[in-house]
Amino acid sequence: MSEAVRVQDLDEHRFAVEVKAGEQITHHQVTVPDSLLDDLVIPDVDRDRLVTEAVGYLLERHPGLPTEINLVEVEHADPRFLEELRVRLGGRPVPPEI
Repeated sequence: MSEAVRVQDLDEHRFAVEVKAGEQITHHQVTVPDSLLDDLVIPDVDRDRLVTEAVGYLLERHPGLPTEINLVEVEHADPRFLEELRVRLGGRPVPPEI
């Protein structure tokens, strides 16, 4: 089943997200801290698209999403998250620091 994700800006760092899967609709609030944007290393990234791709990534791995989602917490919990987000947004991989 595919999900439709709708994103609405609440302010610079918070987004209301509606996920529709079949007849079921869920609502979430996603927080995108500046530190995640710094770690992402994609200048002038479209935040709505970033949230859409992040929610898509989470839906592929988790059947149900929490009501409140902080993307920095996701970044810390899932080591693949940031790199996958870069790929989905068309950014270049960032080599690991030595």
